[in-house]
Amino acid sequence: MIPRSSCHRLPKGCKQNMLYSIGSYDIMLKTLPADVSGARIGLMGGTFDPVHTGHLLLAQAALEECALDAVLFIPTGCSYLKMDRGISDRVDRLAMTEFAIESEPRFFISPIEVERPGNSYTADTLKELHAAYPDCRFSLILGADSVMMLDKWVRPEEICAQADLICACRDGHETDELSVQTGLLKERFSARIGLLKTGRFDISSSEIRERVRTGKSIRYLVPEPVMDYIYRKKLYRKNTGA
Repeated sequence: MIPRSSCHRLPKGCKQNMLYSIGSYDIMLKTLPADVSGARIGLMGGTFDPVHTGHLLLAQAALEECALDAVLFIPTGCSYLKMDRGISDRVDRLAMTEFAIESEPRFFISPIEVERPGNSYTADTLKELHAAYPDCRFSLILGADSVMMLDKWVRPEEICAQADLICACRDGHETDELSVQTGLLKERFSARIGLLKTGRFDISSSEIRERVRTGKSIRYLVPEPVMDYIYRKKLYRKNTGA
């Protein structure tokens, strides 16, 4: 069980806007400020192709139920877990994630993985974050499907040593299979695991891509600025094989 600490609270108005240049593009990102000593930070990793309302609801639930001070969204660079399909350009995924989080003062974004050459590994990301924010406590926000596969990830012992795990279960209930897996992670890696009562939100990025491809509406499935960006950039018009 993850201990529920008193919320550190980021200083009022605490944010840091960074002009991020990638290729020929400039994006203004709301990045985590350097002075967040003692804060408890939730980490939301993913391809975010596209980021959707389910991601934001899950992050909000983790903020409220687990006494987090902020949630840091980390779009993946090259994910070794998703090599079977084409992934949208990192510029587009960064931009969509920034548009999705801009109105919530406790949501931030990091380009740490899209900047990294080669495959992205969570253990490496956590090491870099601890170096940048040595006094913060990090919690990985994961779906039950990710927790079920965590022992197959690269260096799971380092992941569990560097972060708590927050698991979002379907309907907010732990299945027998998930209970066995969390027990294994605790035994093998001394994992600290907490379950979200709110559960998961059944919206998928693949469904959204398919709806765009077939001309169906994605309104309410993604934040409006993300929807506008998808239509303006004509993303997902072709079948990527997902």
